[in-house]
Amino acid sequence: GEHTIIESAAINTYLGDAYGRMVPPYGTMERCKYDQTILFLMSEIDAQGLWIHRKHEALAKVFGAAPEAVNCARSQFDKANQVIINQID
Repeated sequence: GEHTIIESAAINTYLGDAYGRMVPPYGTMERCKYDQTILFLMSEIDAQGLWIHRKHEALAKVFGAAPEAVNCARSQFDKANQVIINQID
């Protein structure tokens, strides 16, 4: 087609739906849990934990060092990981 998808979670979900593998069927509780987990990983772990940490530590020359933001991001990452661990257990 003529569409470009650039977000990895959207690509994975699309491929899973298109080929009927690795993604629970739409409209099921399993799919709801899948969507919840994917969105949680993207918003709480990647955006709030990993990106802020990388932005203000590894890329500090570009974005500026922000040690307090890095510490908060690290704490957020640890808390979010615990939520995922609790869901798996």
